[in-house]
Amino acid sequence: MTGTHLTGLEGTNPLGFFAALGVQVAFEGTSEVPKLWWSEDVVPHAVVDEAFSIEDIATQAMEVFPAWLKSPAISTDLEPSGDVKFKESDIAVYLARSRSSALGVRLAASLVAEGSLDNSGVAKPTDLYFTAGQQKFLKMVADVLNGVTAEDLAIGLTGPWPYRSELSSLMWDVADDSNYALSASDPSKGKKLTNPGPEALAILGISKYPVFGCSGRTMTQGASGGWKRGSFTWPIWSKPGSHRVVPSLLAHAASDRVDLFPAWGITRIMQSAIRRSSQGGYGTFGPPEVIWSRE
Repeated sequence: MTGTHLTGLEGTNPLGFFAALGVQVAFEGTSEVPKLWWSEDVVPHAVVDEAFSIEDIATQAMEVFPAWLKSPAISTDLEPSGDVKFKESDIAVYLARSRSSALGVRLAASLVAEGSLDNSGVAKPTDLYFTAGQQKFLKMVADVLNGVTAEDLAIGLTGPWPYRSELSSLMWDVADDSNYALSASDPSKGKKLTNPGPEALAILGISKYPVFGCSGRTMTQGASGGWKRGSFTWPIWSKPGSHRVVPSLLAHAASDRVDLFPAWGITRIMQSAIRRSSQGGYGTFGPPEVIWSRE
């Protein structure tokens, strides 16, 4: 099947997967939104309609990022500054303000939910919130969207990823897991290097994963288990999916209707453990596993 192959966005890496979703999100609201699917290689990569070139994607994303930065979902004066751990009364304010803007509205709904609080009485964020300590989620989001360049995007879309930027990372890359941290020197003593192109697109992409408040627990679509030790599950599909179809595929990834997966074009179901450090609570994705595949 012909298409533009985004060889840098590997479906076995949550960061690559979120970034591929972000490609579609970047075009939402325009006259044409690319369909998205995955190659059938051992390591599948994202593919979009051939009418959308790497340059087209990078240009559109660079136009969209500034608008997202201005949206109430990212640019908010609520406390704590630069983060989403709002006090209970401010969660509704944040979500209501975000609904006033078409851009970024789903991002807000993918970060916090009304009535879902942690033990400190502030918003319990999405399971995809991997920051902790002095890190501030929205501040890091703004850092990435402000600093990314068209060149970063082109490199991220085509690969291989060079890991040469000092911009923030939301820690969705499986390379951030300690199992990937073997080196000749202590990695904690060096500056973490990132790939801002995929990071920026992934910020848009996680807006496809809403959260829900349920009995004091924030439920994130695709995530299961506890906060400290959980897992994230996502599908890989081979049939072109529109931006309206893809959310349905994401929602069915954890379904037990595996008999229907081939008809839906799903070729495999991936899963990574979600781990949070005992000191600080920083999150990472563990190595990906195939938990179901088409025969």
